[in-house]
Amino acid sequence: MSVPKQASADYRDPRCTLRVEFTARDAPEQLVAALDEWGFAIAAMREFEEPDAVLKELSTALNLGPPYVPSLYRQEEAKDYSAAYSDIRSDPDDLHPGFSRTTGQDWHVDGLLDDVGVIKTTILWCVRPAHRGGETLIFNSLAAFLRLRAADPEAAEALMAPTALLRRSTLPGVDHSRTGPVFALDENGELVTRYTDNDTCEWDHSAGAHGALRRALSFLAEQSRQAHSRLAVRLGAGEALIFRNDRLSHGREAYVDTARARRHLVRALYTKAPVATDHSTSR
Repeated sequence: MSVPKQASADYRDPRCTLRVEFTARDAPEQLVAALDEWGFAIAAMREFEEPDAVLKELSTALNLGPPYVPSLYRQEEAKDYSAAYSDIRSDPDDLHPGFSRTTGQDWHVDGLLDDVGVIKTTILWCVRPAHRGGETLIFNSLAAFLRLRAADPEAAEALMAPTALLRRSTLPGVDHSRTGPVFALDENGELVTRYTDNDTCEWDHSAGAHGALRRALSFLAEQSRQAHSRLAVRLGAGEALIFRNDRLSHGREAYVDTARARRHLVRALYTKAPVATDHSTSR
């Protein structure tokens, strides 16, 4: 099993939240290096540009290919959310429990119906931050799993059972689910995750040895509260958070809008991992 640098990351290190100026010639290399080391990177882009254009420029620089529409939003009942770029902002007329509410979000990975590891990269582009709150939460769940494997191999094995976790859609009128492991090895022998701890989850506690899955979930929950494993990132207007959706879990703090400060993020998903290219020649 290949172990990435991210496995030894310590989120108390202030270097992990340093912004990479996208205008720098070596910005793609800096971003990829940060993604390898921390599982995420923050790019300082230009404000007041069209999100679609910004996301296309960033994804081109990182060789991500076209954006991916998750399997859930390709279902007939959920096609209202099938755009390549998703607006995440408060909207009382929208029933999406994650996109349109100001409440917090618990740990999850993007791609509820997709197999573990399919969606490798998420980009969140900040059009405008909230008046207060709205930080994106990051949990190094891959590193936590490796610590669990060293301390309690039986519990770690339960998380890799094919029936360990069922995730069910919470979109109104959309009854779809997907069962699979919480951690797995991909085709390249790299560890990937779909660790989630929210209201979409149904756990199969018969997976693995007796009591093993409960021990595993307790261990991960405790790790997610540790400063070395979790971080809150507040984006400013014109900044983009790029993270490995297949290597860490994320959430959100609740937030408060005002008339002049209405939180608006735009999300794009990709099935490729970032690879640096010289973006100075691609624009």
